[in-house]
Amino acid sequence: MLLNVGLARFTYGVMLPSLRRDLGLDLFASGSLNAIHLCGYLIGTLLAPSLGKHLPPWLMARAAHLIVAVGAIACALAPASALGFFVLAAGRLATGIGAGLAIVATFVIVFEAVTAARRPLVSASVWSGLNVGIIGSGLCVVPLLETAIGWRVAFGFSALLAVILAGAFPPAEYRSERGAAALAAGQVSQPEKMISPRWLFLGGTYLCFGVGYVAYSTFAGVRLTAINATPFAVGTTWTVLGITSMIGSFATIPILTSERVKRVALLVAMSFGAFGSFVAAGGSSLEAILGAAFVGFGLASVPTIVSAYARDRTDAQTYPRVFSIVTALLGIGQLIGPTVGGAAGDWLGSGAIPLFAAAAFGIGALLAASDAFALRRG
Repeated sequence: MLLNVGLARFTYGVMLPSLRRDLGLDLFASGSLNAIHLCGYLIGTLLAPSLGKHLPPWLMARAAHLIVAVGAIACALAPASALGFFVLAAGRLATGIGAGLAIVATFVIVFEAVTAARRPLVSASVWSGLNVGIIGSGLCVVPLLETAIGWRVAFGFSALLAVILAGAFPPAEYRSERGAAALAAGQVSQPEKMISPRWLFLGGTYLCFGVGYVAYSTFAGVRLTAINATPFAVGTTWTVLGITSMIGSFATIPILTSERVKRVALLVAMSFGAFGSFVAAGGSSLEAILGAAFVGFGLASVPTIVSAYARDRTDAQTYPRVFSIVTALLGIGQLIGPTVGGAAGDWLGSGAIPLFAAAAFGIGALLAASDAFALRRG
């Protein structure tokens, strides 16, 4: 599923210059389209526990993939006119809802199916699907940037992939009620005490991550175009982002098995994002590539770490509800990132956007440090 999310979310940043050229959008409108997609993601994550009372997780995952497919088809067919914005908005909303439902269902499925010792590896593997989508975007940068039909083909491919995943996932042996009780229990169990330092700091960090990474990734292509980067430099930037993101995700596996190191893992990952975004604000392709490398190390590792933190702090029954709430905070951050970042870019120029992302990552790093300190005292 997360391969498809990677294509829907990160390919958008690569195709944005050509999409803006085709539809005549400013940065605020371009960011709003991504915010609409991420609003759908927020809706999907909040709906998942309630739907879990009526649908087993495997069926929810299948339905979610089909919702993504319908939304991606709508995006691919959006007309190059004023109406195109609204068609894209509807399609992006649908793909976001499908992604939100599928991510919650997927983690319930995989965490139910494996032992606690294997969860770090499974979590890293699931989140690594994002990285494959990013790398694919980098390898296809020329048609995405330089042809009017490139962004339409990308949405079409995303729809095809969603249909394939709907038929293939989960494996046949899982198609039972296993996991349904856990997902539904997350809705009816006693509320987890979320108003406490261990949740406020973690939730705040994840919100800041949402602001920072979406502001960075949505407009990275626009920033590269503004500094007259070559297609090769653009492709290299996205490929490096995807590769380092995959490295960072799998590097969390040994980290999450060490209680001492695990406490500071989120702080380190957010600090990488802050430094990388700051470097990317420079005016050269080399700085953009270097910045992407540092942002990448935290891009998939932060969700992997947060997923593990949330599971460590709950039991099997409350995990779906808590994971949904924490992911909803990420969703709120993802709404702020592209809209405020786009407005800042229209007002101050594209260089202001990675600086805005760096500030969000930096605040998140401070909250992560507070989370680690609170856990140590607790």
